[in-house]
Amino acid sequence: MPTRPFAWLRHPLQYAYRSFLYRHPVRLADDGLLRRMAARATVPTNGPLSAEEKGIVAAIRRKTAEHNRNNVTRTAAYLAFFERHREIHWAFLAHLVSRNGGWNMTDLRGGLLPLLLPEQIVAPLFLFLERANALIFHDAYPQLLLYEESKRRETPLFHLLPALAVSSFMKPMWEHFWETENAALLTVALIINEQQYIQLRVIEHPFFRTRVLSSWPFIAEQWLGFNDVLIPYAKGRRVALAGTTVRDFADVHHRIHIGKMLYSLLLFDARLFRGACRFARCVPHSGSRADFWPQSFTETPDGRRLYSPRLEAAWPDLAHPFRDNRDWFTDEAIMQALETLPLPASGDMTNRYERHLAMMKTAAIAAAKSTLS
Repeated sequence: MPTRPFAWLRHPLQYAYRSFLYRHPVRLADDGLLRRMAARATVPTNGPLSAEEKGIVAAIRRKTAEHNRNNVTRTAAYLAFFERHREIHWAFLAHLVSRNGGWNMTDLRGGLLPLLLPEQIVAPLFLFLERANALIFHDAYPQLLLYEESKRRETPLFHLLPALAVSSFMKPMWEHFWETENAALLTVALIINEQQYIQLRVIEHPFFRTRVLSSWPFIAEQWLGFNDVLIPYAKGRRVALAGTTVRDFADVHHRIHIGKMLYSLLLFDARLFRGACRFARCVPHSGSRADFWPQSFTETPDGRRLYSPRLEAAWPDLAHPFRDNRDWFTDEAIMQALETLPLPASGDMTNRYERHLAMMKTAAIAAAKSTLS
């Protein structure tokens, strides 16, 4: 949709059509398909694995662990996979969202947030972000590699998903994609799966509930609108921003909706998608916000721009346990989240992010003055 004043006068019929269309979501699946997929999810798994199948599972686990070292390695792995398999839209979406996770991690050691946050919440908040990022990769990347191996062998291997501790929800989704190549439905399924996966293991974990989600800085940051999820994209010679704002991170349904919104922006705006791809390929992820706006951020303090360190300068690598193999899929009602995809009117975030940044600078200056007084 046009974002410039009076742009609608140039193409009034197109503008009117889009205004009407964007009021309604796109339907991805009807009730009959959802019932069939739910039934397939409850089919018992096969017997013991063969030696060859055990080898496939072991190789996938090794590759996943190799790339699951930190946010930078995970983010790069998502993009590399997408470049090999462009039909798996979720891999590119995951790359962009993971970039945001890295920026949020380094913000905790940057030029603004340390002035606004109590020191005792910084380490738990990093652990919260890092744990969610690592868990999603641990669950999702093996699925991507299993699909890659299926393509290489020209035969579906999705019966091995349970051996990788992947939710029963995903097996019919991958099988359906193999049969139909319905990339949008698979993308939404992966969005739902990964958010439900971390809901059990991070959001509902007593430590994170007490030390992070119930803390006043975390609540204030969300409701003041500072929790932006950004899609940087090349626009001529500059980098513009699309995206949205997370208002209630603890609500799994809100996070699923945010994921679907971000995907819609990429899916239905070809210019945005091309620009985001161009940015992702040209600018390797470092964790610093200087990656997308070097005019405003710097990896090394210079007294002029905001300090935004690289991930390696801000936080050490952590070794994560992955012992929780519970299946979150216990209620078929979640299948309804697959029905539709929202059509946002606009995802422009450039001006909004500039406002949020200015507000945070003002708050940080005030906090610094109060500390000195």
